[in-house]
Order: sequence, then structure tokens, then C-alpha cells
Amino acid sequence: MKTRIIRSPGYILILFLFLSFATIPLAAVEMSITYSVITGYGKAQELKPASSNETVVKSEDGQNAYRVKSVKIRDEAHLLQLMGGNESELTDLQRGLLETYRFSTQQKFTDLRPRVPSDNGSMNLELVDITGYEDKERYPKISQDFWPQRERTLSYDNGTYNTHSEIRISGANCIGYGPEAARLMQTTYAHEFGHALDLTSIELDGYGFDDAHYLNEKTGAKASFSEGFANFIKALFFPEEENSYRNSVQTVKIEKPEGGYDTYPIAGGQITGEDFLHIEAINALIFTRLASELPNGEKLVLDSFSKHQSNDNRMALFLKNFIKDYPEHASIAAQILDRETFGNLTNDQMRQIMGRSAAVDSYLNSRGGQSNSVSKPTNPTNTINPPVHKPGTIYKWKDENGDWHFTDSPPPNGEEYKTLKSPAATTSGNESDKAPDSNPFSVD
Repeated sequence: MKTRIIRSPGYILILFLFLSFATIPLAAVEMSITYSVITGYGKAQELKPASSNETVVKSEDGQNAYRVKSVKIRDEAHLLQLMGGNESELTDLQRGLLETYRFSTQQKFTDLRPRVPSDNGSMNLELVDITGYEDKERYPKISQDFWPQRERTLSYDNGTYNTHSEIRISGANCIGYGPEAARLMQTTYAHEFGHALDLTSIELDGYGFDDAHYLNEKTGAKASFSEGFANFIKALFFPEEENSYRNSVQTVKIEKPEGGYDTYPIAGGQITGEDFLHIEAINALIFTRLASELPNGEKLVLDSFSKHQSNDNRMALFLKNFIKDYPEHASIAAQILDRETFGNLTNDQMRQIMGRSAAVDSYLNSRGGQSNSVSKPTNPTNTINPPVHKPGTIYKWKDENGDWHFTDSPPPNGEEYKTLKSPAATTSGNESDKAPDSNPFSVD
């Protein structure tokens, strides 16, 4: 039996049954890389493959389609040859594909691959060249049709679970970003690779009404955990990303049923208790601080995550298991949880999340009264109601360390900025057949 993870009740149920009755061990997965290039575009009913290594990919518009040719890459020279052979003549997005290829061959990814949950798994990185098709007036659904994403296929044969992950990187999410697209495509790959390590079965409504999400949006417990973990993996390769996570949670976004979001101060009272762990940036920060502040912390986090992960992953469960695994680090873990939730959890809420231990109790007894009250709710600081799934204004600015940021609100402290209208490349695609027509900071 084989199933592909998409957001539909039947498939999620089958996956749940698979993962409920077996512990999937860790083993090194085989890695392959494919170069795909668009070779034609036209009416879906008229477009046909011209060769055995071509397929027809239907557009989200329901009428048109692309002819796509795919070739397995032998090495970097082969990839460069397929893109024309002259590195100096590559487009910005082609250069991003080349740099993503180079990035994907880092030893650190090789070291992480055994953590992909599978008996005998495989992984393919598909580098999709959309050169010549970036014009959104001529190809209005190009971003959605080739949005970066990770898909997973799970098969069960004779007592063995095999997982295949397909990661697609195209640059469709950073059209118009110029030379900066290359780095942003690499961060997208690191994020999607993080999803390949994770078994979380995200809630059917985990991303809310618009099926999209922000770093600082309150989403489902499992959705926010999965995205937080993927962002943690990204931060292992790009430590500077931690600043963007931290900057984002000055406020929290809460989606409205009619579309758009209300934005509140993070400690305004709308988020209480374990709901603070339903924000992916906070989960990413908890992971990154555990990895940074504990001796050999990165390995401890990854080992505990791999040991206990299941389709029901969530941060509260992770922290309980982490403290059981490493009771000697319970006090530091409690400090990190307290700090990254802005001191808004009561002692009882901290215990519910972390479980009871002498070290946790000792830390809580030392807190005093400064962290045991909940703020009164406040009105939204900024109410926005954009059309669902429409890109908005992106503010591009450089901080005092020289790092570039792309945010959906003006930078702090009067920093100079430029505005952009194209989708941000810090985002990544859905684990589904449908690529999101995304808001700039809707991250999958």
C-alpha cells in the first residue's frame, strides 16, 4: 500500500494508521537530484509530452499546462551544462538553482539524512528551471504552479516502511529578487529538508481558513510545531535567521474567519497558556536556544526529537520528553520556555507543559511573582484585512549587522527600506498537490 500525504481526511487517516502501529527506525536515505526545465506552455488538452523524460504539468488556472523535461543530475558540471554551460550567463534564478545544488551537498545535510524516518528511504531534490516563464502577465499562475514544496510518499512492504521525500526548489517564490534570490532559495531548501525529518501529521485546519501562515501567526499545535522545527533546521545552516524569528514575535497574528488578520502585542492577553506554543517562531526559538545554550545541545535536541517523534508531535510533548531524556538540563529548559514565552505562563501552566521534576520546581520557586500573571486583553494594534492569498507589500531592509530582512511591516528604529510586491523567498510550499497563492510571509 502506498499513500501520498495531502490535506484530505482519507489520506491523513491512512497515514495515522501506519504510524500508530509501528515505530519507524532511522536509516540513511538515498539522495538524488533532478533538473527540470519548462519546454512548452499551452492549452492542457492540446499539450503532449514530446519524449519519455517529459511530463505535462497542469496549471492552477484549470485551462493551461506546461511541458516539463526532467534529467537526473550526475554532478555540478552536468547541471551547469544543462543550464547552458556558462555560469556567467545564468539568470538570477538559475544561479539560485546552482547555488542550491552546491548547498545541498554540504556534509551537514549528509549527517542529517540518517534522521529521515524510514527503513529504506529515499529523497530527491528537484531543481525546476522556470527561465522564460517569470512574466506573471503571460503566465499568471507560475508562482503557484511551481511553488517550492516538500511531498512525502510512504509505502509499507513486507513489514518494512519506506519513505520517499520530494523537495522542489524553483525560485518561483522569489521572482524579482535579483542576486538575493540564491540565498533565499537555499534557506527554502534547508526549511523543506527540515520537514523531511518530521513525521508530524498536521491538523486538517492547522493553518486556518486560508491554509497559509506567518512566523508569528497562531496556528494549530501540530502545524506550529512542524513549521517551528523546519525553521530550526534552517537556523542550523543560517544562524542569522534567529533574528527574524525573534523580531517577528513582537506581535501575534490571529486570523479572522472572514479573511485577513488582527495583529496584537504578543503579551496583550489574546494568547495564554499553551497557546504561546501554537506560534511557529516561538517553537523555532525554543529549539534554537536549547541547541545553543546546552552543552552539545544540537545533538541533544535532534536525538530527543528523533527518538520520540510521531504523527502527534507538538512542543509541549517534545519538552516533556526532552526533560525525561535529559533531567540534568531541566532547569535550563524551563528558563528557555519562560523567556521565549515572555514570562506569561503561570507556574501551573509551566508544569503542565514540562511535567513535574525537582529541577523545574526549583526554577519555578525562584521565579517570584513577576511571571505569574496574565495580561489583560488589548485591542488589535493593527487590523489588516487583505484579500485571502494575495501578496502584500514587503519591506526590504538591512539591520545594523548588515543582514537583509524581508518583513510585512516597516523595520524598527527608523531603518531605511525599500518595498517589494513579489512573494518572499523565505517561504516554502505546502506538503500537498496545491501550491499556495501566498501572502509574503505565509510559510509552509
